[in-house]
Amino acid sequence: MTSYDLKQFSRAHLDGALALMAAEGWDTYTADPERTYRVLMAPGSTTLVAVDSDAVAGLVQMQSDGEIQAHLSALLVGARWRGRGLGRLLLRDALRHAGGLRIDVLTRAGDYYRGLGAQPVPGFRLTREEIECAS
Repeated sequence: MTSYDLKQFSRAHLDGALALMAAEGWDTYTADPERTYRVLMAPGSTTLVAVDSDAVAGLVQMQSDGEIQAHLSALLVGARWRGRGLGRLLLRDALRHAGGLRIDVLTRAGDYYRGLGAQPVPGFRLTREEIECAS
């Protein structure tokens, strides 16, 4: 496995993070870089980046109560760094930094998380618009 430098996210990593997000089509993040910076630096959020030389190879963002529960907000690994264990490394270190015993994941990449040993559980996502339109 390649050696990565894991760091707390900072403004210096924003362009690299946006490049990863653009490659995955995460338009809500790339539409407004300053909003994305605020999101990744939000209070209660742990955001780490994996740096390979000067390139941002991966990013993880997690919220946690610091004791039991953590929620994964983002996990990105650049295409050229995939398949080397970087995703697992980012998850492990983010949970250590954030605190908690478990991570809840809402994802479209279920096969990846099953490969890590995760058990699927039912869940739902509501958007602001759906909640406001509910009768």
